Amino acid sequence: MSKYQYEDAVKQLQESGSIGLVDLKNLPHEDLVELFEEIKVWCLYANGKADKLPKESKKKKRKKKD
Repeated sequence: MSKYQYEDAVKQLQESGSIGLVDLKNLPHEDLVELFEEIKVWCLYANGKADKLPKESKKKKRKKKD
């Protein structure tokens, strides 16, 4: 069984428009904090359009560049 991560949560939000508390509980703390920040920005500036939610973690992108 694979670990539930940021990308999984985003995919679920894009497909169903919601995410369960059990799924949030399974996210690592770092991914959870990042997801909440992205959701705030997404709701404020993208009017909640699912296709505008970043599909990949910004922190993981930075690690790949380094």
